[in-house]
Amino acid sequence: MNILWLAPVALIDNKNVQPATWVMTLAKALAINNVNLTIVNYNSKIKKDVVEIEYENIKIIYIKTPKLKLDFITFYQLRIYKVKKYLKKIANDFDVLHIHGTEHQYEAMSIGLKIPKVISIQGIMHKYVRFIPASRYKQFLEWRLSAFYETKYIKKNYYYSCRTNWDSSIIRSNNPQAKIYMIWEMIREEFFYDHFSSKKENILFVGGKNPVKGLKELLCAYDNSLQSHGLKLIVLGVCSIKDVQSIVNEEGLKSINIKNIDCRGMQDARGMIKAYEESYCLVHPTYIDNSPNSVCEAQLAGLPVIATDVGGVSSLIENLQTGLLIENKPKAIEIAVKKLYDDDLLREYISKESRWVARERHNPKIILSKTLSMYKELINEKKK
Repeated sequence: MNILWLAPVALIDNKNVQPATWVMTLAKALAINNVNLTIVNYNSKIKKDVVEIEYENIKIIYIKTPKLKLDFITFYQLRIYKVKKYLKKIANDFDVLHIHGTEHQYEAMSIGLKIPKVISIQGIMHKYVRFIPASRYKQFLEWRLSAFYETKYIKKNYYYSCRTNWDSSIIRSNNPQAKIYMIWEMIREEFFYDHFSSKKENILFVGGKNPVKGLKELLCAYDNSLQSHGLKLIVLGVCSIKDVQSIVNEEGLKSINIKNIDCRGMQDARGMIKAYEESYCLVHPTYIDNSPNSVCEAQLAGLPVIATDVGGVSSLIENLQTGLLIENKPKAIEIAVKKLYDDDLLREYISKESRWVARERHNPKIILSKTLSMYKELINEKKK
């Protein structure tokens, strides 16, 4: 079986750093199960027009595209043209094209190819873009342009792979004829073990300074009273103490002691697990999300999760069973964190239930089997 992916695989450096874990975990599983897998992505930093890398029996190809500023002012047309031209040369060597996400104009790049095509939904840009604050005008324009391509091509594809009730309902409403496969993402093996703290000392946040993830609301809740319980806040992702201080100043937060906030930056699985083992809950007060890996990984490890009831999050969390679903408001965050702080039995129950449910949901054997069955069905449909 020869499978071609279009996927957001970052340029792998000498240390084999690979941030797209939701892509590569499945890719590695396919590669060791006799799938000949090739992944194509674009990159503006490579020097050659095409760079090919062999990575754990997977062929990864990067197509050189213009710098972001030039790329953007041409409405990504140069990016689309270069990748599309390359795909036309190689597509006939593959049985299926699997596109990961609608955020990167992959759908436009693949128009006209004769092989079966399936799109896995990640985020949904035309829903996400409305939550970008006005102060981040550049990001808003980039996301708006991505949303334009997404809505234009979402009706032109037939096969989709979805995960939540939310993303599947959006596909059905925009494309009633679509064939939808429900397949969860494969999560890294390291998280399938117990990693959480029984001590009530730290709250964990994974989302950095991304304004959509809700750090501002969490800091407001922390300023109100959570800090007074002796709780410290661990922040993972792209975020510095200066970024935190900026939010504190903008919101006029008077009680926060910056020394109680530990910004650790981007972390690999080992670093995330270390943070789990120092924390008694993950707070994910996002404005919008489909199926956030930060929630899935925490649940697998048994770390209780508090998350806002938006997008597809309710497909991950049953309130008071496998986590706490709340509104994206500081007071709601404050009440939920205190609830887990005061109720040891609830916290232990949620930890146990979320582990069991998440490990069934993200069972790698089931996900691999469903993915292979999807590919075989697409291949058989072509032969008819």
